[in-house]
Amino acid sequence: MGNIISHAGDDAVLLSESLADVEPVRRIEGRNWTKADVEFYEIDDLRIAVKTYQPRNLVARNTLGRWLIRREASAFRAVAGIEAVPEFLGRIGPFSIATRWVDAVPLRTHTGDHLDEEIFDRLAKIVTQFHDRGVALADLHHRDVLLADDGALFVLDLATAWVAGSRPGPLSRYLFERFCESDRVNLARMRARFTGGDPAEAVGSVSLTAAAWHRRGRKAKALLDRLRGKGRF
Repeated sequence: MGNIISHAGDDAVLLSESLADVEPVRRIEGRNWTKADVEFYEIDDLRIAVKTYQPRNLVARNTLGRWLIRREASAFRAVAGIEAVPEFLGRIGPFSIATRWVDAVPLRTHTGDHLDEEIFDRLAKIVTQFHDRGVALADLHHRDVLLADDGALFVLDLATAWVAGSRPGPLSRYLFERFCESDRVNLARMRARFTGGDPAEAVGSVSLTAAAWHRRGRKAKALLDRLRGKGRF
């Protein structure tokens, strides 16, 4: 079965067919109706992670699900080859994408621990690599940054990433730059959170423009959370 993996081309159909009759060895359910499930498979010596909106209801998977999967597939293609990004194996159907399964845990599992500054120095270089490819993560979060036992870092969940494209127009370029600032703010806050700094001060250390953009983004996210039932109006 070694040839069922491709670089997101026609063989993604073959990958989908190969997984059809295989039970995942592990499954992480989405936290709410807007989140995909992640299923993990082992086929011979292949270890695959599949992000899928298939379990969501008909409306959710055919609207938000299709849109986010299409966006994420585009982002993975744009950052292909960056070492911190798991290999993209293809879009397998309208609601799912597949990547290599990496052995690492989210930074959120280290909440309360004191992590070395060097980890965030490397993460900053990874974020710069994304930006150099014309991709802003837009919602860099400690759930989506994984740390392996050997210290390797991985960045997952590109559903909200903004891909500027090869010839961005003025609006696309403006949004890309704002989302890049958001990435730098979130990175600064994450660094402070895990190294003993002050996250509030970290926001201001990036730039006044970035801090203002971050505040607006937090307000928008709070509204979205309320609409998803995570808070009260």
